[in-house]
Amino acid sequence: MKPQRGLRAWNARHRGGVASIEAALGISLVFIPLLLGVIGLGMALVTANRLDDALQAAVFYAWANPGTASGWGSAGSTSVTGAQNAAVAAYGAGTPAATITVSVAFNCVSAGYLPAQPASNYTCPTGQSVATYITMTANASVTPPGLMFPAIPLSVSGTARVQ
Repeated sequence: MKPQRGLRAWNARHRGGVASIEAALGISLVFIPLLLGVIGLGMALVTANRLDDALQAAVFYAWANPGTASGWGSAGSTSVTGAQNAAVAAYGAGTPAATITVSVAFNCVSAGYLPAQPASNYTCPTGQSVATYITMTANASVTPPGLMFPAIPLSVSGTARVQ
């Protein structure tokens, strides 16, 4: 067997660091995007839980403060503002910011009949009463870390009847 000379001989003797470099490249191309995806999913789950907490706080506020139909009557009323403030406080500060809306609808209800729209002064025909329905909606958008992931829109909503 002839002794190796030149570049082939040098290459054969100095291959010690090649495996570690290949491993580093392989890990960085597979592990880092996978890790960023897991972080993004975690961010979305935490934000969804915060939105659920906000919705629950608004419903509990409406349950604890039923008031009257005229008290819930408009978007600027103290009852609507109180429910919205309870939801914002439960969601908390920080990112991503949430958009929380509270809307109110009124129907005349009686046992065994479908709801009907009440008069503008919250009066119903004899035998029926005004039912107040509050609809809360909370929206947020989570942007995971990394350049390859789009924003994840999240939304929760619920309707409660206040008596």
